[in-house]
Formats: sequence, C-alpha cells, structure tokens
Amino acid sequence: MDKRRLRIMVEVSLMVGAATLLSFLRLFRMPYGGSVTFEMLPILVLAFRWGGKIGILGGAIHGLLGLLFGPSFVHPIQILLDYPVPYAAVGLAGAGVLRNNRILGTVVGSLARYIVHVTAGAVFWGHYAPAGTSAVAYSLIYNAYYLVPEMILMLVLIHLLGRREEIFQPELGDA
Repeated sequence: MDKRRLRIMVEVSLMVGAATLLSFLRLFRMPYGGSVTFEMLPILVLAFRWGGKIGILGGAIHGLLGLLFGPSFVHPIQILLDYPVPYAAVGLAGAGVLRNNRILGTVVGSLARYIVHVTAGAVFWGHYAPAGTSAVAYSLIYNAYYLVPEMILMLVLIHLLGRREEIFQPELGDA
C-alpha cells in the first residue's frame, strides 16, 4: 500500500472518530431527533483536504456509526436517509470547485444534508405534523430549526480554521 492511501485511511478513521465523538456534544436537541452539534466539522475538513470522494466516504461511515448509538428507524430506506446518506452529502463540500471555496462548500454540504433529512422527514416522520400542516412543510421547518444553526456554526468554524491554511492541505512530502 502506498503512503498516500495509508495517510488517507488514517485521516478518514481519525475524522470519522472525531465526528462521532462530537455528535454527543449537543448544543441543542430537537424533540423527535436532530441536534445542533459539531459533528459536521471533521467531515468538512476531510472533504476540503482530500476532495469530495473522500469526504463522501467519511461522511457515510460516520452516518453508519450513528446506527450504533440509539438509532430510530421505521423502514430500511429511512435508515439510509437518516444515517449514511445525509452525512455523505456533507462530503459534497469538497467536490470540484467547492473544495477551493470552503464557505460555498460548507453551504452546499449543509444544504445537501438538509435536503436528505427533509425528504426522510416528509416521507417517514410526517405523521408528527400538526393537523392542517403538510408533511413537507413540517419537515422543512422542523429540520431547519437545527440544521440552519448548525450550518452557521460550521461556517464560523470553517472561516476561523481558514486562518490556518495548513489544516486544509494534506502534507504528502513526509508521507
């Protein structure tokens, strides 16, 4: 195995572990699932360091690990839409030109996660909608309550980390 691949594997492992640990540091918790956490930060850093494919992989692995810690599920497709797919979508932040524009990448990754959660919410959790409210409208609002603050938090943190450019540049000279 070459040193580059080994380095990527180690960084994916570390960042996924960090994301999983940070998922337990909840700043705000929604009543039916979802929280404002720092868990997207390591996935975003991974995506910006190594690109979209590695970010998507790391996000999906993090989402799968979430199944080990108190999953809530009603259907196999819902498991995918609430766990690996939304966090894989965060990895899109490092895809193509987004990798060089971390603010835009963070917004795109966050919005992609939001879209997946809204879809799962509308299809599988719409019965929690108040009478007279459509499942889609309810899911849009419910998921925005925690994902918009988390996106803002990530934008601030990515901006602050951007002052240390080496965080986003993989050092392959020694590897």
